Amino acid sequence: MAGLFCWRRPVLCRYSGRSAGVPVTVNLTPPPDLPAELTSRWRHIAGRLNELPADAFSDCPAAARSVSRVALCSDFVLSTLLREPRALVARVADDAPLSEALLAGRLRLSGCSEAQAMRTLRRVRNLEMARIAWRDLAGWSDLQASFSDLSALADAAIRAALQFAGTHLEGRFGRPAGPGGAPASLLVLAMGKLGGGELNFSSDVDLVLLFPDPQTLQRRPEVEPEVYYRRLAQLLVKLLDQVTEEGFVFRVDTRLRPFGAAGPLAVSVPALETYLIRHAREWERYAYLKARLLTGRRHAGELFEELLTPFVYRSYIDYGVFESLREMKASIAAEVARRDMAGNIKLGPGGIREIEFVVQALQLVRGGQNRALIQRSLPAALEAVETAGLLDGDAARALHSAYRFLRTLEHRLQAMRDQQTHDLPADAVSRSVLAYAMGMSGWAALEARLKRERERVEAQFAGSGLTGRGERDAAPDVDAWTSAWERGELREALAEAEVADADALGTQLEALRAESVFSRMDEVSRQRLAAVISQIMPQLAGYAAPGRVLRGVLPVLRAVGRRSAYLALLRENPSALARLLALADRSEFLVRQVAEHPLLLDELLDARVFDTPPTREELARSLQDTLAKQPSSDVEGRLEAIRSFKTAAVFRIACADRLGHLPLMKVSDRLTDTAELILQLALETAWSELVERYGEPLCGDGAARRAAGFAIIGYGKLGGLELGYGSDLDLVFVHDSAGSHQTTSGPRQVDNGRFFVRLVQRLIHFLSIQTRFGRLYEIDTRLRPSGRSGVPLPSLDAFVTYQREQAWVWEHQALLRSRAVAGLPRVMESFEAVRREVLIHDVDRDKLREEIIAMRRRMRRELSRSKTGEFDLKHDRGGVSDIEFLVDYWVLSRSDAFAELVTFPDKVRQLEALERTGLVSAERCRRLKAIYIALRERAHELALNEGGRIVSGEAFAEARGWVGALWDEALGAERV
Repeated sequence: MAGLFCWRRPVLCRYSGRSAGVPVTVNLTPPPDLPAELTSRWRHIAGRLNELPADAFSDCPAAARSVSRVALCSDFVLSTLLREPRALVARVADDAPLSEALLAGRLRLSGCSEAQAMRTLRRVRNLEMARIAWRDLAGWSDLQASFSDLSALADAAIRAALQFAGTHLEGRFGRPAGPGGAPASLLVLAMGKLGGGELNFSSDVDLVLLFPDPQTLQRRPEVEPEVYYRRLAQLLVKLLDQVTEEGFVFRVDTRLRPFGAAGPLAVSVPALETYLIRHAREWERYAYLKARLLTGRRHAGELFEELLTPFVYRSYIDYGVFESLREMKASIAAEVARRDMAGNIKLGPGGIREIEFVVQALQLVRGGQNRALIQRSLPAALEAVETAGLLDGDAARALHSAYRFLRTLEHRLQAMRDQQTHDLPADAVSRSVLAYAMGMSGWAALEARLKRERERVEAQFAGSGLTGRGERDAAPDVDAWTSAWERGELREALAEAEVADADALGTQLEALRAESVFSRMDEVSRQRLAAVISQIMPQLAGYAAPGRVLRGVLPVLRAVGRRSAYLALLRENPSALARLLALADRSEFLVRQVAEHPLLLDELLDARVFDTPPTREELARSLQDTLAKQPSSDVEGRLEAIRSFKTAAVFRIACADRLGHLPLMKVSDRLTDTAELILQLALETAWSELVERYGEPLCGDGAARRAAGFAIIGYGKLGGLELGYGSDLDLVFVHDSAGSHQTTSGPRQVDNGRFFVRLVQRLIHFLSIQTRFGRLYEIDTRLRPSGRSGVPLPSLDAFVTYQREQAWVWEHQALLRSRAVAGLPRVMESFEAVRREVLIHDVDRDKLREEIIAMRRRMRRELSRSKTGEFDLKHDRGGVSDIEFLVDYWVLSRSDAFAELVTFPDKVRQLEALERTGLVSAERCRRLKAIYIALRERAHELALNEGGRIVSGEAFAEARGWVGALWDEALGAERV
């Protein structure tokens, strides 16, 4: 015997092996925390450890210190250690993560027979699994490290087995080749926990086996590719799955392939595509969520971007999947309720599967809209779900904690005997071993902790948002309304329910059933439409004008009739449907927006939509989330995403404006925020594209050489923070490139002037190109120095020179209402300083009065759209422009003496500055401000209903008369 074991008197057994010249000893005394019920087990373990050779631990003293605990917790590790002590200890000593290269070297099967290959695969598997279990039980690696190493081992074993299988069949069939002779290997798609990189200790590996198409076999071209790939797949599975005296490598489950066990073992990629389009069920989307390609990775782009990702994640918020998820949840709950599942930590109540379902259901529903949710790893997905606000922090932390605990428990349960089990042990000794492995004081403590974690999971699972059916069914007489719709008897049902205008409502609904949009619906869409109609009907009785409400909603239902996921959204979210009805009752314009852009239905999910506009920070996050869903290389996709963001943002603002009575200045602030965020993003995108092509624009010489900067200047309503719905953007662009040497830094150098001109061209294209969502903005650049005839992009120095020496009075008026809105902060700050200095020192005050009068006369003559008996809110006497020009005159005429007058670009704060300085009386400033806001509010209201800016000639009569009189007093009675 290599050592001596004495139970009553601990004996230190010294082995002859050495590590760095120091003898290695193994302490075979009982661990100090050994539970009394494991005393007998310890005696047995200690006796087995005495069978080890003397130098077994010479490579790893730490292993010698930890072997007692590890052996107590895992019979599998102990048996592997006794079988190959030196090899296992050498592996345990290596704390580096398992790499693909390291494992490929250990799994080199070239030149082996089939039997030898199987022995090598199993030996490496057993040693590496024992190493992973050892390091976990010794506390040297965390859960994620175990996940990574286990998944890396499975990946490497599958690749090695496939390579061997291909070589083995080559003599008979040759190698398959695709177009141009490129090799066409089997594509191994890892599913489940292997796909997510979270393989547990004794897990099956779920695989889908594919092959690219078309191809031929070099040696036997007459053989159909399906025959070869079936043989290849069969040999691959045999190499991994077959149980020999050395055990197995991994149990292989291929039932997730098309048509399951009834389908071919290996299928072509085109056949998979056809299957997913025609036959796949919703649960298969759930299964493919974790899919990962292990071999043939050059096909990953084609397989995922073109096929699997669009199949799993829909480009809209996918409420259509709720029904199938609800059925899955009900199935899980029913299975959990079975008494024999109570002790199963995966499938039982509050188990691992329930955590996965809560998180992955949210991924499925929202992942097409938010690409950050496209994660294979559950911890990463859970973090993304929390970041996206789909789970609150407490819920996410509870699921994180439970997942870590349950997966650790799963590892240590399976490591005990290398068995694929999720059932808690029934015998006292095994329970004590498991509790000891988990670092708990005993089985009672482990059971209590497990109970707490599972209760948290059960609570989240029960409240996972898939209980909408009960909420829907709570609506009165839903079944009766559905039956009436299906029988075409809604008129009678409405009359019986005493809904006003029953005949008219029935006529509208009968017309909908007779339209081609209804006849073209599939059965699922018709059922969803019936469910939505049945929810609308009882609610119409609560409206004073139900006919108007229904007329507003029907175009929305027509628009989404063949996009039934939106019908599912309304069906699954009664609150969103109620908001849609309220919208139809209170704003024809807004409900028409929803009909034109059904994606806006998503906005109705937020309870704040009617009274709380998004903040600038929320808008910025929304824009970034929108862009995160689009690959940076997909420029057109990003353009569409930005336009959909703008559509949704303006809709939210308009809802809060018209339905929540948001003050006008807050409306303009939010519309301005939206524009500024888009401008900054457009600039960053265009800048990156050009820098990649030409390099960065540099200027100056020698040590003084620096990067040239650029800024976008907003004029008019954008500059004055007074944007309205549908406002143009008046833009001027400036740069600060200067010096004798102004070129870009890239291999394809261009002078900076050309770089900036192309930047502006790209920006304007980006902002104004027509898409299915319309243009982002109409862009007007005529306010640049010298207008259309001027330099399209002046330097800041040239801009200053022009403003001081050549600018007209009206250009200084425009400058008063300007500000830097995007670009390099240095250039933006320089512009603001230039603006201030010019408005203080360079205004031609001698000509100011006559120029302002002349400009108003011209604008009134050329721009007023009113006829007799009408009033143009903007351009007629006493309107918005009179107030703006009057404020311009007061500010510019005295800005040399009162510099604070030009601090702000908007008329409201300029009026407040005139009041503070005493240049205009407080009473006049406050009344002017109130009239100005009232006129603009009316213009906003007209814009929302596409009514232009013309009102009755009697409107605002007193206010207009007062403004006109004030104009006459300040600038003279000459009529403009």
